[in-house]
Amino acid sequence: LLLTTRGRASTLLLMFRLRALLLLAASSAVLISTACGGSNTVSVSTASTSPTVVSAAKSPTASSSPASAAVVPAAANARKLGTSAGLTTTAKDPTFVAVSGAKATFAKSGNAVYQVEMPDKWNGEVVYYAHGFAGFGTEVSVAPPPQALRDQLIAGGYAWAASSYSENGYVPGIGADDTLALKRIFEEKFGKARRSYLVGASMGGNVVALSLENFPNEYDGALSVCGALAGQEQIDFLASWTALAEFTSGVKIPIGEGSKEIASILLQQLPKALGAPDSPTEKGKQFASAVRLLTGGPRPFFAEGFKEQYVVNFGLTLLDPDRKSLAASASTNEGVKYTIEPGLGLSNEQLDSGVRRFKADPASRNADAHPDAVPTSGKISKPLLTLHGTGDLFVPISQEQSYRKKVEAAGKGDLLVQRAIRSAGHCKFSAEEFTAAFTDLVAWVNDGKTPKGDDLLGDLSDIGRQFTNPIRAGDPGTK
Repeated sequence: LLLTTRGRASTLLLMFRLRALLLLAASSAVLISTACGGSNTVSVSTASTSPTVVSAAKSPTASSSPASAAVVPAAANARKLGTSAGLTTTAKDPTFVAVSGAKATFAKSGNAVYQVEMPDKWNGEVVYYAHGFAGFGTEVSVAPPPQALRDQLIAGGYAWAASSYSENGYVPGIGADDTLALKRIFEEKFGKARRSYLVGASMGGNVVALSLENFPNEYDGALSVCGALAGQEQIDFLASWTALAEFTSGVKIPIGEGSKEIASILLQQLPKALGAPDSPTEKGKQFASAVRLLTGGPRPFFAEGFKEQYVVNFGLTLLDPDRKSLAASASTNEGVKYTIEPGLGLSNEQLDSGVRRFKADPASRNADAHPDAVPTSGKISKPLLTLHGTGDLFVPISQEQSYRKKVEAAGKGDLLVQRAIRSAGHCKFSAEEFTAAFTDLVAWVNDGKTPKGDDLLGDLSDIGRQFTNPIRAGDPGTK
């Protein structure tokens, strides 16, 4: 049973959902679709029947609970982390049917909608689920936890709650704010939980990091899966991806020039110069090598993940070539050290000096004005367990490496345990991997038993054997 991405994107402006972006290439149409999405950021492929989703109400305000659906603000004195884009949004009906042995509560709060599933025999603990990037549409909707986790929670007596967030886009700060607001709603309806956990996927991993760093007394522990833990560094990575492609291909990409040719350049000229992932030109081999070293070095399933994201990772440039959005304008590749493997006709010095550098807009990359448009700090307050795929090239495992360094520098290294999963693609975990991680997190929080993890700062060429379950077909892939 693999946790895979479905029709709702899991990551950031960052996790660019190119919904059915139709672009004309010569006389044929080129369809770009996202590699990251779903009504669940990560979901379980299973033969079991999923709960029926009902979407009758046009304006969701009802709740199956007799308690009122009051609009409850986030904690008094809590710092707001998100920046609103100011767009008018609508909310998809949050009605859902609870699994056997639980009751469903759903309602609208402000511009967001939420769902709560309360087991008949509640153990007094609750999990807040933070979904990933959901595209740029104006309709917000709830993404419940992956089915494997959901089943585990209800069977164990845990309640879960999830917010749609009040806006779409790459909005980890808004996600953190709205999840905290949902926590207040939950406490008003059901009372203060004995323990509260936070689980985030993809952009939701950024929500997790921001929450643990800025709301130190709200959550008792957290789980991040395929998470953009380093914050704005995820957007920096996508800028680096484009800059590397430009230099190695020799094709000028008109960023910030108001060019209407951006699509044809990225989707026609670049592929011609670089070749396909399976049949690269010499320039394409240089590009792949530089990306490999930028994202963690040789490791299981790198090539498969690289192939999956080969076009999608140009999404930031396709959708915002003039860097007008907050996330894009705050991004930079200044300070990045580019390297390449030997024997490819290009030295480290030539590569590093030749790649174009993009400067961040100081007003955008300002921690006081936009706390979620800067790199995270690593100053976590509670135990954090993470899962990350070795072949994830949307949110690369180098995000985990960066966050480990930050946490260690902050003197919080004992609060972070990281696990590598030998898999290709973004957010692809088995049910066993996901549920074992949550079980271990609970034991860590409740009993102080620190779970085992991987050293992600060392050699990754054969990483992930401890926690990958089951071993994937074709393991270890093409490095």
